[in-house]
Amino acid sequence: MTSGLKTPSRYYLELIIAFPPRPITNELEYEATQAQINKILDKPQLNSDDRAYLKILGLTIYDYEEQTESF
Repeated sequence: MTSGLKTPSRYYLELIIAFPPRPITNELEYEATQAQINKILDKPQLNSDDRAYLKILGLTIYDYEEQTESF
């Protein structure tokens, strides 16, 4: 294992297994990712794993929006 990397918790791994973060390539994937974000944000309290996972999903949303935004 690479030095300095934290072993993911079981909960974080469950998040990734339930909805694996991948680059978004179309509108359907974009909407599914937004729905997953909203599902987590609807929780009464977020933990550090939720926040880390949301950051990754947010980056995929940002990347897709940057690629598809019309000027």
